[in-house]
Amino acid sequence: MSVASTVRALRSVSDLLVPISFNRVGFELNRRGFDPTDPPDLPRSARRARVALVTGANSGIGRATASALARRGFEVWLLCRDRGRGEEVLEALGREHGHDRVRLGVVDVSSVASIRRFVRDEAPSHVDVLVHNAGVLPDRKSLSGDGVEVTFATSVLGPFALTGLLLDRMRESSDARVIFVSSGGMYLQRLDLSLLDVEEAKFDGVTAYANAKRAQVILARLFAERFSRGTSLTFASMHPGWVDTAAVRTSLPRFHEVMKRFLRTAEQGADTVVWLAASERPRGTLGKLWFDRRAAPVHPFPWTRERTRSREALLAFCEEKSGISLESVVPVSPPPSRRTNGAPTGPRVGP
Repeated sequence: MSVASTVRALRSVSDLLVPISFNRVGFELNRRGFDPTDPPDLPRSARRARVALVTGANSGIGRATASALARRGFEVWLLCRDRGRGEEVLEALGREHGHDRVRLGVVDVSSVASIRRFVRDEAPSHVDVLVHNAGVLPDRKSLSGDGVEVTFATSVLGPFALTGLLLDRMRESSDARVIFVSSGGMYLQRLDLSLLDVEEAKFDGVTAYANAKRAQVILARLFAERFSRGTSLTFASMHPGWVDTAAVRTSLPRFHEVMKRFLRTAEQGADTVVWLAASERPRGTLGKLWFDRRAAPVHPFPWTRERTRSREALLAFCEEKSGISLESVVPVSPPPSRRTNGAPTGPRVGP
C-alpha cells in the first residue's frame, strides 16, 4: 500500500486527534494523501478566467486564498471593508500575478446596506465562486448597523445576504461554488440563537464565534438543500484547522503564545478553500463540511446536533434581518447536458 493510500485509510482516526490533526503536523501528514494532480494545473493559455469573490481578502486565509486562485488563473475580487488595506493587497497581488487577475470591491460584510450597495454598484455581472472568509472575534459585545451582534452579522447574516443577492448572477455559471470558511471551534458548540441577545456583561467572544461558525455550516447545508439539486450550484463549508493569522494573534493571544510553533500557515489553511473552488471532486455535493480535502463529520458530538426548528429559526432570522426571502426564488430546471451549448438555469432572488 502506498503512503498516500495509507494516509487516506487512517484519516478517519487521525482527524479525531485534534491536537495533532488541526495543527501544522496534521496538515503535513494529511497532504501526503492528496492527489498532486487535483486540481489540475492547466497552462495559462488554456484557462478560461473564472470569477471568484473572496471576503476578508486583505490578510490571513483570505489573502492566501485570493493569491492561490489568481495564480490558478481566476479573476479574483478582493472584498475588503477598508479601502486602504484593500488597495495595498491589490497592488501586491497584481505585481505577483498580473493586474488583470485581481480587482477590489469595498464592502462591509457585517452591513446588509453595504452589501446591497456593492452588489448594485460594483459586483461583477458573472460570478463563479464566492468565498465567505471574513470573520471577527471581539472580546466585547457590539452591534452591527442592522442591530445584530457583530460576530454573527459578519459570519452569518452578511454571507446569507451576499449569497442571496448574487444567486441570480451565479446561475450564469456552468459550475458555481459557494464556500463558507468555518472553524473547528464550532465542533463543541450547538446552534444557539439566544446568544445573540445575551447581555454585554455575560458576552463571551469565543462562544459567540463558535456559534456563528456552527451557523455557517448549517447555512451551507440549507442553501444546498434548496438550490443545489438539479442545478450547477455547489455549496460547501470547511474548517482550516489552527492557523497562524493576525486574528488569532490579537484575539487569542494565550493560545497563540502556546501553539505558535505548531500553527498552520495561512497558505495551509487556505488549501482546502482553493481545492473546493477549483477541483472537480466536490462539485455537486450537498452542503458538506470539509477538512484537508476530505468530507468531515458535522456532529462528532451528538449533543451539538441542532433541531429542525433551530435550523428553521436561523433561516427566518436571516431572512428577516436581511430583507431577502428565499421563498421569492423562482423554481429552477435541471441544467442542460454538458454536450449542449445552452446556458444553465438557476435560482433567481426577488427584490
